[in-house]
Amino acid sequence: MDIRYFVLYLSLFFWIFPAVKQYRTELFWYFLIYAALDPLVFVTSYLRLNVTIYMYSFFSILLLLSVIWPFRKRISSKLLIAASFILLTVTNFDSPNSANHAQVYIHLFITFFFIWRTFSFVAETGKANLFHLFLLMEEVSIIFKFLAVIIEIKTGVIFFYATSAFQILIAIFFTLYREDNKKLLVDLRSC
Repeated sequence: MDIRYFVLYLSLFFWIFPAVKQYRTELFWYFLIYAALDPLVFVTSYLRLNVTIYMYSFFSILLLLSVIWPFRKRISSKLLIAASFILLTVTNFDSPNSANHAQVYIHLFITFFFIWRTFSFVAETGKANLFHLFLLMEEVSIIFKFLAVIIEIKTGVIFFYATSAFQILIAIFFTLYREDNKKLLVDLRSC
């Protein structure tokens, strides 16, 4: 079996479990969307449907909404719906290259919300949660993947599969731990 397919199948397999582990948490929908994304992209690619980048665009917007949803009381729902519609329109009706740029921006927004979540948690509890660090590492690796595609790095394919392998390790972490696990807390006041 080709190493590319091995990494792909492994990734498909391992990203199913975090959604199960994160059930009934604030981030359940985030992980469920990830669990559905790769299998759907794989099927559409296998069927030779030319919609992969558009599926990534749609699912990235869903990821963003799943991350913003807990803040819905602070953010206008009309603003969320309008921004989602604009993002979906811009990413789906322009060139694939601009869709890749949009992916980076969407994941930067997600990263911003995870940073906000991290700092809010530290401010409220005086503790850092390693779960948040892994969320940030996941989002940053996704951003780097899209940047590698955009700037067409000569080692882009190798980089893509290296980050995919790294993301499998992150998926294992999210399968083993939830955000509320006390073992992941580091008391910053005692440091």
